[in-house]
Amino acid sequence: MDAFELLVSVWSTDAVLLKLLLGSIFGLCLGLTGVGGGVLLIPMLQLFCGMSPVLAVGTASMISAMVKVNASFLHIRARNVSWKKIILLFIGAVPVTLLVTQVVVYFNAHPFYSEATETTIAWLVTIVMIGSLISVFSKYKSENVAISHHSEHKLNTKKAIVSGMFCGSILGSTGVGGGVLLLPILNSVLHVDIKKAIGSSVVLALFLSAIAAVGYASGGQSDIDTAILFFVGSFVGVPVAAHLMKHMSESHIYVVTMLVISVSLFSYIIL
Repeated sequence: MDAFELLVSVWSTDAVLLKLLLGSIFGLCLGLTGVGGGVLLIPMLQLFCGMSPVLAVGTASMISAMVKVNASFLHIRARNVSWKKIILLFIGAVPVTLLVTQVVVYFNAHPFYSEATETTIAWLVTIVMIGSLISVFSKYKSENVAISHHSEHKLNTKKAIVSGMFCGSILGSTGVGGGVLLLPILNSVLHVDIKKAIGSSVVLALFLSAIAAVGYASGGQSDIDTAILFFVGSFVGVPVAAHLMKHMSESHIYVVTMLVISVSLFSYIIL
């Protein structure tokens, strides 16, 4: 497919303007809170685009990877990235993400296990979203009790790698992993301050989402046209988020993050 055919295919996609709008909302939330991939996209894709759970996960992974290129650049330029901890998480996450993605695609394609696979993925997404909301809320409460001095904590290499493996398994199977998993782990477990945790989660999720996207696309579980429309729409939201973040305190960012996760969780439950 050449560039012209791709453009025609994208423009002929159903609900073009709606998908562009949803993409801009996604970009705003991603840039502002680090939350976006599975938490926002999967409910959007299932609720507004009528996708099955596995197709939504595959498409969400593709959109996340595309959008996070722009968001990652903005966070790197703003120096909101903790590179040492990203590398350790990356080492643990990559092989697990590759393995889990292929397992999900295989069982979803199997006539006998297809329905059970989609049900399992839906439950996993819900559980991860609830756990992440609790984690962010707990950290928010602790930040209001006392100021946390993250720099005093020594980097635990083993803990970082194991945390990466855990994130890889969840992201590979559910598409959820950026803001709702990597953000709490970087902030609460590895003691990175909230702004750097957000930037670091976006950069790391870029690579992991790309790996998952390739795996799902190879199994036919992704909608490229929809992904492109969401990506284009995100160019409106991400720069606005970067501007707003400069004027927000850590407390405000926690509140917005919890609000985004809560709304997404509610939307997913009512699907």
